[in-house]
This record gives sequence, C-alpha cells and structure tokens, in this order.
Amino acid sequence: MGKTQNAPIKSLCSEYLGRLNHLIPVETIEIPDLSKRRGLRGAVLLAAECDAFARLIGSDSRKVVLEERGRQFTSPEFARWLESEQLQGTREIAFIIGGPDGMDRGYVEQADLRLSLGKMTWTHEMARALLLEQIYRALSILRNIPYHK
Repeated sequence: MGKTQNAPIKSLCSEYLGRLNHLIPVETIEIPDLSKRRGLRGAVLLAAECDAFARLIGSDSRKVVLEERGRQFTSPEFARWLESEQLQGTREIAFIIGGPDGMDRGYVEQADLRLSLGKMTWTHEMARALLLEQIYRALSILRNIPYHK
C-alpha cells in the first residue's frame, strides 16, 4: 500500500528486485494510498484497501500478510517455508504490506500466513526493503548462493 518515496530505500528495493528477477519472476505492485487519494478513514479505508488487494491478487495465490503479531522466522526457517511452498506446488505467493493504519482484521485472518519481520515497528517503506532482502536471502540459502552467512 502506497509508493516508496524515500530515494535510498527505493534504490535498495530496486537492487533486490533485480537480484530476485535473476532467480524467479517477481514484481512489486504499489496501490495508491487511498487515505490521500479518496480521503477515506477508519474501517471504510481498511475495507477499501482490502478490496484493492483482492482485485489484484489471484484467487489461487498464497497470501502472506505482514503484521506485527504474525509468525517470526529465522532466515533458514523462512527459506524452508518457501521450499515447502514450492514442494506443495505453490505457483504464486503474494506478500501484502498494508497501509499505515494496518489492515482489516477479517482480511488478515483469511491470509495463508501472517508474517512478522520482528517485534520492532518498521515504516512501510523499510518493511518492503527488508522483505525483499529476506526473500533473496531465503532463495540464496535454497540455491547455495554464497550470500547468507
């Protein structure tokens, strides 16, 4: 939800997207911030954001919602989780980062996985960069690419 405005973070995201695209097809879809675009607030805003996600994410995609109370992995555990998804025949995983006001609880509850990047709070821009780095790290672990130490 929202665009990455911070130039260094945007550059970092581009770096990891480039690395990932050498390993798997990946894309980032940015949904405009509906609180600014339409002036929505509260539960109406959260519902509109989830509707926007639902329109963009295929029904057969595995949905991973980032949220503070989600499951925490070590990097090797996250790599094993990705590997298990591959072995189960998962063709597409959608990692979803909501807006600054959080996400509709009903949407979060329907996710295939609720993922936490740790107990600390991150900006949405930083969360995007951290998530991309961790996906790259996990794939590096699985493919024995000398990146994870």
